[in-house]
Amino acid sequence: MALSSILSLVLLASAGKAKQTTAAVFPSAKQQCPHHPAGRLETAALLPVCPLPGHIGVLSDESPNAIAWDYPPKCISPPAKDNTTVPRIDCLFTSTTFRNGHGISLVSSTLTTSHIVGVGSFDDEAPPLGVQRRENLGSAYEIVPVEGKGLGVVAKRKIKRGEIVMSDYPSLLIGTGFLGTAQPHHRRRMLKQAINQLPDKLRSKVRGLSRGAEKYEVDAILGPNANTVMIGEQDGEQMHVGLFAEAARINHGCRPNVHSRFSERRLTMEIMAHVAIEPGEEILMSCKCWTIGRKYLKDHWGFDCKCQLCTGTKNEIEESEFYRRRQKSLKESIESARAEGFFKDAIVMSGEWHEFSEWDMVPPLAPEYHDSLANLHYANGDLFNATRYARMAYDGWVRFGSVDDEKLEHSRTVLAKIEKEFEKSLKFEKD
Repeated sequence: MALSSILSLVLLASAGKAKQTTAAVFPSAKQQCPHHPAGRLETAALLPVCPLPGHIGVLSDESPNAIAWDYPPKCISPPAKDNTTVPRIDCLFTSTTFRNGHGISLVSSTLTTSHIVGVGSFDDEAPPLGVQRRENLGSAYEIVPVEGKGLGVVAKRKIKRGEIVMSDYPSLLIGTGFLGTAQPHHRRRMLKQAINQLPDKLRSKVRGLSRGAEKYEVDAILGPNANTVMIGEQDGEQMHVGLFAEAARINHGCRPNVHSRFSERRLTMEIMAHVAIEPGEEILMSCKCWTIGRKYLKDHWGFDCKCQLCTGTKNEIEESEFYRRRQKSLKESIESARAEGFFKDAIVMSGEWHEFSEWDMVPPLAPEYHDSLANLHYANGDLFNATRYARMAYDGWVRFGSVDDEKLEHSRTVLAKIEKEFEKSLKFEKD
């Protein structure tokens, strides 16, 4: 089995069962659209004559920020609710040059696609220094046969806690709005074409992934391998199903040693170790068997989890469930205390929540945890500890070396602000 988000699987399965609307190919000859669908995609201030929703047009090649697509976009649209409503249009866009030839096929609304282009997700920027340092160490893993599991991902060298083990780009990104409204045969046809348009190497990699028991090839590939990511908040269609062909080789486990983060800004999935991993040890991702149920996974997805937790004794399973319920309760209490201004209580509960997370082997990313504590101490008026944790957070983000340096820059700004106030307070006390 490969990396999977159960939620994405449920969405994918339900798409074919929901009440469907008749999809129409867009544009039609009758509409006489003035744009050239094989051209470039860019944001536009005005809508073309054909009513594409939002601020998007498939326009000329003149804009330096436009994205060149390698195939004519293929679009479908559910009927508008009335004559005044501009329908959502879902299109297939493929770039074979994305990330220096990795390639990507995107099936989503034109508004979401415009958003992705607008925030620079397709730009091939020079990686931050932290990424370059990590790349100099060489690959931390290899994909090899694992007994009883087919292929899996195994550590080639010692991996430190908090280290990024793998960075992967999406082969496919699919809007859940499209999955929920397209007729099953339209959906499968569009996704089959999305795979066919990928570069040869990536297409072979996708087709070589483990498959579920679904009848159709597309469903069988996506079922056990896809996971959910959040994109395009302003579109109201934040959730997308993503297929990451390299990360999909990571097998499941109820005692995982890695977890993932997705950057919308860089369209990158980063896999991080939350415990130290020894050479030869298998890299495992959480399958959340405790939330879905082992029997459900086996009956619906053909995944018979045999990890230590799923095959443990009744007492072991009940103890694990207690710790998870406690984590959830503490997290809710922390947010409530923060919202109501009880910052001291939130700080105490944050420490307890961290202890439970450590026991369950799913601790938060250290710089994110320290960022949170810095904000809580600052809100509580404790500039000494706010400065302390802000420095720890900044140092952590520097060492982390993510492809997306947005968190690092934010942490740098917060630290500068807190240090300035702390220095002023010390000067005031001396005077």
